[in-house]
Amino acid sequence: MEVDNIHLIVCKKLFILLFIMPVLVFAQSANKEMELIETGQFKKNKFYELADVTRVISENEIKLRGANNLKDILILETSSIFNYDKTKGWSVLWHGSSKNNILILIDGLPFRSYYFDENDLQQISLDNVNKIEFVENPLCVEYGSNAITCIINIIYKTAQEKVYKPSLKLQGYYPASFYSNISLGRKTTENFFKYSGTIDAFSGIGGNDSGRVLQWLPYTRAINQINFSHKILQYLDFSIGYNNLIEQKTQLGYPLLNSTKVFDREIKYNINNFNVGLKGKLTKNYNIQGDFQYMHYRRFNTLYYKDISNSQQLAVNDTSLNDSIKYSGIFSRWVFSQNDKNSKLNYLVGFDIYTTSDRFKPIVNKVYQKNSTSAIFFVAKYTPNWRTIIYGGIRLPYSSKYKSKPMLDLKINLKINENFRLKAIIAQSSKSPDFDQIFATYLTNGFSIKRNLNLSDENVSSFNYSILIKTKKIIAEPGFFFYHFKNGIELIPDPVNIGRLVYRNVSEKKILGTRINFIAQSKFADINLRMAYTGNNHLAHKYDQMFFFREFYTNVIFKIPKYSSNLCITSKNVSVFSFMKNETNNDFAHFIDRYFLADAICETSFNKKAIILKAGVRNIFNLKNIEAYLLPADFTGKEDKTFYNVSLLSGRNVFFEININL
Repeated sequence: MEVDNIHLIVCKKLFILLFIMPVLVFAQSANKEMELIETGQFKKNKFYELADVTRVISENEIKLRGANNLKDILILETSSIFNYDKTKGWSVLWHGSSKNNILILIDGLPFRSYYFDENDLQQISLDNVNKIEFVENPLCVEYGSNAITCIINIIYKTAQEKVYKPSLKLQGYYPASFYSNISLGRKTTENFFKYSGTIDAFSGIGGNDSGRVLQWLPYTRAINQINFSHKILQYLDFSIGYNNLIEQKTQLGYPLLNSTKVFDREIKYNINNFNVGLKGKLTKNYNIQGDFQYMHYRRFNTLYYKDISNSQQLAVNDTSLNDSIKYSGIFSRWVFSQNDKNSKLNYLVGFDIYTTSDRFKPIVNKVYQKNSTSAIFFVAKYTPNWRTIIYGGIRLPYSSKYKSKPMLDLKINLKINENFRLKAIIAQSSKSPDFDQIFATYLTNGFSIKRNLNLSDENVSSFNYSILIKTKKIIAEPGFFFYHFKNGIELIPDPVNIGRLVYRNVSEKKILGTRINFIAQSKFADINLRMAYTGNNHLAHKYDQMFFFREFYTNVIFKIPKYSSNLCITSKNVSVFSFMKNETNNDFAHFIDRYFLADAICETSFNKKAIILKAGVRNIFNLKNIEAYLLPADFTGKEDKTFYNVSLLSGRNVFFEININL
């Protein structure tokens, strides 16, 4: 009875949150630049004129939150469930979907994980970032099938930005960790040059499951970035860039019973990325954007047998336990667009192509390890009157390995009056298995992964709506989202071979939910409160393998202009409600996981911001709470309830930072 009551309460809460509770989204009206959105556009547009649900994290907020990389930002963002793999690193699941349904862009170009999911979010440095844009709805027509639930576009500084001064950033953590960055740049009338070099090192702490960190591995990471841009005829911006990442991780083992022997795993990365771009106006009303990207990825995974009594270390020469991955990827995207404010109909048309190939084992079982995908796409913007903006798009993809289906979307922005706008989005997407799921077998956590050439494509239907409320003091956007995934591809244990993982097509999944955002800004404080409530999987199956997750997010910035100081406090509370049933459809288990995370950072500037000092505490709260775990009488003879808290090692804790801007 009690479990049924819990089911009823959760269902009622979900109904109220989805259909009754007002949802407040994105209210950053104090900063005019925050209103301009670049993602998916080839001319900056005000966010309230788009049908997309958009949000921006500015450069100032990135700095105030003490973020060095994308993981530092996303781990505390609402609607994101974070995941950490001891071998592969950090990833993010948006609304509980699989991670390859989120597309990360850098200046409009897909990040390396677009080709392969081995890349840690910590590898995306934020030292040269102007802002981060989020689009929290499908953008598949413009960017492809990975852009199903969310777009995260990291926008770098270019020749259009202010003069860049040399800067030095040093950051130390307790326990032992060190982060440093040196930036050199110069801007003239027509040119912009920027170099950024970063070293990130962590000595490592063995920990347990926490939701913030699952395992702190010793690592050393070096990132070098070079960017150059040049104005052509004052209307076009030509850019060229190079990025190199070298990283070494060591996964520490534990001594064998009654022995001084231990197994350690060492993982080395070397990733090189080269890109060229052209963006700007051809004429007054016509724009062009072209990009080319080449990436070369190498990873070496080695198991070592170590005697900790005398520090002797030998590599274990077993190909089933060690592997090397070497592959390359080429991506190109070209878009031509019309943007005439005097025309009711504007459009953009373009194509993109990417090819990924294995360089280490180009042919396996007489199968060439290469996959190519290309597409042409068209998006039209129709404005029949001052009240209505209609966006419609189609994408026609082609895959060398699988037959791909068209992708469609229809978006409407209806202006009811000066303060109210209605937005609605309907999208149909399809995604073929990618290179990672077909080829390039590798190891993770000691498990081998078997690829599957019999995978079928994934089909996704989605629906989003919202009502934008815009006044002088507040901007709010009530809304709702729904995703229906069919034949999704997930990594699961192989039912035939124990100890092996395999990519399989799984049953359909439904995701529905709502979000709450509220932002208040004043001279002395900025307050941002957000919440997401999502139901995942089948309600129709009476909660079989069903889970709900609820997140509360707070970000409060206190400003003290007189002393050039700021205090930023960020926290997040995640609750996951899970349900499982047995073969006779009886309740087998019910449990609730809760995670509490919080950071606090203080910043003070001296001598017109020539010197900036920061100090903070990460993981003020880093606690996992298992509230309940129930087994019905069929298994135990009585209902078994267990309540316990798990206090975990905090990983990075206290830190100090100094910024010197010459």
